[in-house]
Amino acid sequence: MPLSLKENLEIIAGMVAIFVLDVVAGAEISYGSVFSSSASQTIGIINDIGAVIFVIITVLTIIAILINRRSVVLRIFVLYLIVATVQTVANIAALLVTTHVRNDNYLWGLFDIGAAYLMIVSVFTGWYWVSDRLIKNGAFVFPARDNQEPPQPNLIDYLFIAFNTNATFGPTSESVVSRRVKLIMMSQTTMSLVILLVLVARIIGLQRTG
Repeated sequence: MPLSLKENLEIIAGMVAIFVLDVVAGAEISYGSVFSSSASQTIGIINDIGAVIFVIITVLTIIAILINRRSVVLRIFVLYLIVATVQTVANIAALLVTTHVRNDNYLWGLFDIGAAYLMIVSVFTGWYWVSDRLIKNGAFVFPARDNQEPPQPNLIDYLFIAFNTNATFGPTSESVVSRRVKLIMMSQTTMSLVILLVLVARIIGLQRTG
């Protein structure tokens, strides 16, 4: 069964949103933080490769949509999510290797953390969206109102799950019924905790040098 027009549009919109946020966040982290020349070059190469892959995958996605190949479209999206996840991990790792920010300014530290936060939310929104469609019977159970059918989830619902996982380290109203998605959610929680630890370490470091 081919994906609906709405689902195809959500895939394209999701890929574009993830790409834009990754570019903006990656540039913010690279610009605001103090890295060695080799580290900065490595981050730049990873982001450039991600941009090239994004263009290629976008073309392949459009072709797969035109020929109504649901499984191909979803697997292409998974491939892009893997690339975007690698970019996110690389940028988070870059934050870990430096305890300083440009001009030793608190504001730059918050910008870095906020950028990484947006990267995590955007990438894992995509993971939850595609997992719910690839896994038999779905990956989540969404609550329904009394005497009503469960709602048909859309991109906003998965964004809500990703945002809450970052903020509260777990879903709030939705139930996770897939072990694979539980592992994905644990990965997101780990990244969120790392970002929190980076923020605390930077604040302590700036206070000591202030």
